Amino acid sequence: DDVDVVSLTTGQVEQQRWEDLYVTVDYSYKRQGNRFDIEGALSFSDSSKINYTQVWDMKLKLFFLDRNMRVVNYLDIARTLSANLDDETRFARTLELKEKVVALTFGYEGSFRDGDPDGSSSQSVWNLPRTNQ
Repeated sequence: DDVDVVSLTTGQVEQQRWEDLYVTVDYSYKRQGNRFDIEGALSFSDSSKINYTQVWDMKLKLFFLDRNMRVVNYLDIARTLSANLDDETRFARTLELKEKVVALTFGYEGSFRDGDPDGSSSQSVWNLPRTNQ
């Protein structure tokens, strides 16, 4: 849904937040022409911390969209190095934007484990943009 989509403006954009049930991304960016700088941190929501005891290889993805909300480019921008749900994963990138990029959104894929003493289980989670492709 378009709620998660952020229109890209030129210049400096102060701290923003993108979040869903499992993850929170706090970030800021600067756009000058085709140059795009973004930095921020991936952290886990209360829901993740209540339901799970560990994170297992969470990859945060950054998607660039055109005016038809089609994904024109994406990259893995952060990846958890720790299983601890209280840890933040920082990121900072500079990249060239394609001409037709007008918006961005985040997504992720990874899994969580619970601490059930009778045998822990893991659950894969993901949130990837539904696009018109």
